[in-house]
Amino acid sequence: MTKTKYMMSGGLAFSEQKDLEKLHKLSLEGWHVRSFSFLGYTLEKGECADYVYSIDYRTLENTDEEYFELFKDAGWSLVDSAGDIHLFRAPPNTKPIYTDRDTTIEKYKNQVKPLNLAMVTLVPGTIISWLISLQTT
Repeated sequence: MTKTKYMMSGGLAFSEQKDLEKLHKLSLEGWHVRSFSFLGYTLEKGECADYVYSIDYRTLENTDEEYFELFKDAGWSLVDSAGDIHLFRAPPNTKPIYTDRDTTIEKYKNQVKPLNLAMVTLVPGTIISWLISLQTT
């Protein structure tokens, strides 16, 4: 019988590093990420292991095997993907996914794309709602 539990996310936009550190601590206790979604992580009980976790934001065309192979060659294994968010884990002292300023900037540029789309739709909707509200009161 497998034991599972759910861990709420603090929100990747607000507490990504805090979530990843908590997942590391839980892996030391034998709780490993099986999957994740927008709101949290499903953990599965197993043997205690020392894993560090990292997230990459990337839009992929179909299944980009070369992308995942690159991470595998660097020592990172894919845990799960949800949309454009990909969660990886590796043993400690594995070279980090983001090692310099340029790759870190690229990470956040990839993360901003969905927010721009939301802003383009929500801001005009808010303005229209506000104008309607002014006209009806």
